[in-house]
Amino acid sequence: MPTLADIASAKARFEQQVQPLLARFAESKIATGEQITPPQLVDALRQLFLVLEKDTTEWDPSLPEDEAERIGDLSIGLLMDLATWADRLGERKCKAALEVVSVSIAAWLVQEQQPIHTLDPVVNGLAVLANGERDPGALASLSRLMGAVVAAAEADYAADLESNDPQRPWRILLFNWGITATRAQEPELMRDAFAALQKFLPADAQLFFQEGRQQVLQGDYRPEVQQVMLEAAEGSGHSLH
Repeated sequence: MPTLADIASAKARFEQQVQPLLARFAESKIATGEQITPPQLVDALRQLFLVLEKDTTEWDPSLPEDEAERIGDLSIGLLMDLATWADRLGERKCKAALEVVSVSIAAWLVQEQQPIHTLDPVVNGLAVLANGERDPGALASLSRLMGAVVAAAEADYAADLESNDPQRPWRILLFNWGITATRAQEPELMRDAFAALQKFLPADAQLFFQEGRQQVLQGDYRPEVQQVMLEAAEGSGHSLH
């Protein structure tokens, strides 16, 4: 089974999704003005996939040192634009699938030890994957990837303490990391995710742990998993005094 960072598989998923989207766009007769259209976005992304499929050690050595970072961020940005078009055209499943493809680009950036600058589609795609998964092992892998994405995006987003918008991607990513680690029933992964919540979202962490405490006590969770959540709930409460 290919990993999320497998660009060839991501490209195949991309190609599968864009055909009905391009057809819908052609049928829509939308006046685009100076907007970049879906066919233009698809063409640009196909060119980027050709680059991403190559091992970076085989790239032209005269390219700038940050070329992998630039290519990855551009790819995620164009996928976000195409997903916006899919939403506009009523292709909601396509939108979600394109956001999952952006997760693969994020995983590639992590693999290449590059920062992640554009979070929105990546966070949405990770949520799609986590919500559709029940296997603890797969959830554990997703939790690790979420943690890696947090680390790769930290430089741009760690100072994001804005509390007026609960839908900001950094906040959603951190919460989903905590939820996914808990669903995986992996105590060490939970501790990592919970530490990040306390570090980056101290104002929100207590409520998350209190609600998590109720969930694990009522659900089918192992004692060691319950213990980690109980410790987090007690610790967050004490930290307020």
